[in-house]
Amino acid sequence: MAKKIVRKIQKIGNSSYALVLPKEWVRELKIDKSGSLFIEVEGPKLIISPSENVFETEKFKFNIEVSDSDKASLISRIFISAYLLGAKFITIKSKEGKLRQTLKEELKKLAKELMIGIEVTEESAESITFQELVYWPSVNLNALIRRMHNIALSMIRDSYTAILKDDLEIKLSVISSDSEVDRFYFYGVRVLNGILYNEDMLKSFGLKRYAHVLISKSLIKSIERIADHAVSIASSGVVLKNNGTEFIDQIYKQVTEVFEAIYEVLLYKDRIKANEIIEKVEKIRENISKANTNAPKDVLEHFERIAEYTSDIAENIIDYSVSEEMFSY
Repeated sequence: MAKKIVRKIQKIGNSSYALVLPKEWVRELKIDKSGSLFIEVEGPKLIISPSENVFETEKFKFNIEVSDSDKASLISRIFISAYLLGAKFITIKSKEGKLRQTLKEELKKLAKELMIGIEVTEESAESITFQELVYWPSVNLNALIRRMHNIALSMIRDSYTAILKDDLEIKLSVISSDSEVDRFYFYGVRVLNGILYNEDMLKSFGLKRYAHVLISKSLIKSIERIADHAVSIASSGVVLKNNGTEFIDQIYKQVTEVFEAIYEVLLYKDRIKANEIIEKVEKIRENISKANTNAPKDVLEHFERIAEYTSDIAENIIDYSVSEEMFSY
């Protein structure tokens, strides 16, 4: 016989409502406090059921079997690929019976430097298992992009200061910040790949259709590449002093201005301002190509590439805007 009970809906905040489940039901159905429920609307009925398959990535396990002759670089790339594709458990196991300690340490280093929420949960002489301990559906995609943008913007500014002052400490700070951008980028790709497994997750991440997933992946890749170019500027070995400083200072300010502005344009999906940024980038490129200056060419090239990736982000914003109109039905 079906169990029935009446429960009042409670309002939480300005736009959310909560339903309290009886403790006995939770225990009986073995619903974990951090678990997921499947909610379905069927005519006038609201059907709530426990489901281990609400987020397929929660059960997604990936095993990597390796031999002593396998290159560590290949195993590392497979490990990263499994992470990016949403594996919740990743086990690396030796075919010969003992996993190389150097390989274990390299994989731990990768997890620490590049992967958010992945920790070692099991380790033996034969294998090592990494598990996702962060519940990725709670991630705010806009917050992740904002964080990446803020770090990359600071890196651009610091990289220019570093070559102006020949400051080693600032150079090292830029390099360190790049690792943080990489971690957010990898996690963003992981989250976006995970959305592809589950249509219900689209809107919870502020996305409306699968085209937006592809656009978002392109967008965060551009920010990651911008951070890489900031590192290249800081690590160039160039010390400006009076070496074409006036012209390169002008380009630096123009590039910083468009990249700083792009986040607000992204936030409001403003295609008119996005187009203005694209036009400004075209002007920057024109100024660089026509310039007769003794400013270091490699530094100018890196600033030009930062501007071009900013233009790519603006193109992504226009793509997003157009897709909303094309598929509004």
